[in-house]
Amino acid sequence: MKKLLVGFTGLAVAIVSASMFAAFEAHVVNVTATIENALSVNASAIEFGTVFPQEHLNKPLNVTLSGSFLTEGRVDDVEYIIRQKPKCAITSNNGQTIDTANTATGHVNVGDNPNTTEVVETSWIDCGPAPRQLTTGESWGVLPSLCEYISKESDNSPANDGNTPSFHHPYTISSGTISWLDTRGYLSKVASDTVDNWTIDLAVPCFGGYCAQDWADFVHEINGQANPSEFTQPIANEHKVFGCDLWVEVTAVSETGDVEPPGDI
Repeated sequence: MKKLLVGFTGLAVAIVSASMFAAFEAHVVNVTATIENALSVNASAIEFGTVFPQEHLNKPLNVTLSGSFLTEGRVDDVEYIIRQKPKCAITSNNGQTIDTANTATGHVNVGDNPNTTEVVETSWIDCGPAPRQLTTGESWGVLPSLCEYISKESDNSPANDGNTPSFHHPYTISSGTISWLDTRGYLSKVASDTVDNWTIDLAVPCFGGYCAQDWADFVHEINGQANPSEFTQPIANEHKVFGCDLWVEVTAVSETGDVEPPGDI
């Protein structure tokens, strides 16, 4: 009986000793990283100013590999998209004046808007809270959409980027799913393709029953697949400020030698 008691005592000491020894040793692995953007995009606003029905205007948009990406030898190419999203802003004067310092991107939601009771909707645009307190005559909400009338035309040098003509729907909703009409881009150091010079082309819509007789010809000359009647604006939107946010989003980054460059997109 005495020997058995001694045995238990020795076991208890061994367990305590193991715990004490484990607590005396620690190893620290220092983890750091410098996070940089793969792309450099001029974020200056693209302003077309006052325009008139059936005008056809264009502005440049340059997308380049960032300096950090160019100097990092481990990585080679970047795949990205240009996506069009609704634009929200504080407006006054019946939507004819905009506070350019207080805007935001609207987020498309599927289903009925919980903030409205007049109608049952299948989708709605959430602008979030107003960025500042509104004064008399001001309102916060989504602007009439300019996205349908803006093209994204690549420089075709080389021909590895997409193209989206004006007169299109930036997104569609089917079976509760949002499908975006994205324009795809590609840049590669190995291929000496480090800059994409995009043309953002605005084809100005007409209003209500005041479209010219050659409206359909104007639309089809730009986009032969478009239905001209889908792209006329209600007369109530005449004189208002239209808007659209272009989002340039990186979708993939490949290391040197990982991936073959894509063909025509």
